[in-house]
Amino acid sequence: MPGQNGIELGVSIRKYDQGGHIVYLTASPDYAVDSYRTRASDYLLKPLDRRSLFRSLDGILENLTRKRQDFVTIKAKDGLRRLPIHRVICGELVRRCVHYHLAGGSVIEGMSLRGAFQDAVEPLLAHRRFVLCATSFCVNLSFVEMIDSSGLRLAGGRVLPVSRALRAEVTRRWLDYHLEGGI
Repeated sequence: MPGQNGIELGVSIRKYDQGGHIVYLTASPDYAVDSYRTRASDYLLKPLDRRSLFRSLDGILENLTRKRQDFVTIKAKDGLRRLPIHRVICGELVRRCVHYHLAGGSVIEGMSLRGAFQDAVEPLLAHRRFVLCATSFCVNLSFVEMIDSSGLRLAGGRVLPVSRALRAEVTRRWLDYHLEGGI
């Protein structure tokens, strides 16, 4: 590629699209390790074996199908909304409303609560990637980069509180989630 190699292009793509699938098809194994920086779905070598290509594409299709099926329906101020689970960073109780923080920076404001916060976010908590971390926060474990004395450090730098009563459970769930490959 003139001016930019495939790895550089992949890094550029990741700046704008975290979820897209990248498959490298090349004659050289020289950049295979570098492809990890782009979170490539696959790195295939020429001459291309049809079975390898179809196995790679089938895996991508299976992943996309699974992601498409993982939605949660919430009651928002502007009506019912379907949110893709993999994009919800956290749910936060703000003045008797649940605010759903999404990857990309948008926030969806839920309806005023009539019951407990935990009941309102139960559709999220039904997915193993979510955990209640405080009386007014639930978090998507795939966005938690670190747990320390100040709380849960999320991708992007935000820190969420963890109640003392829930700290051991949140830590155990976070470790289990990531040790099992974040599925």
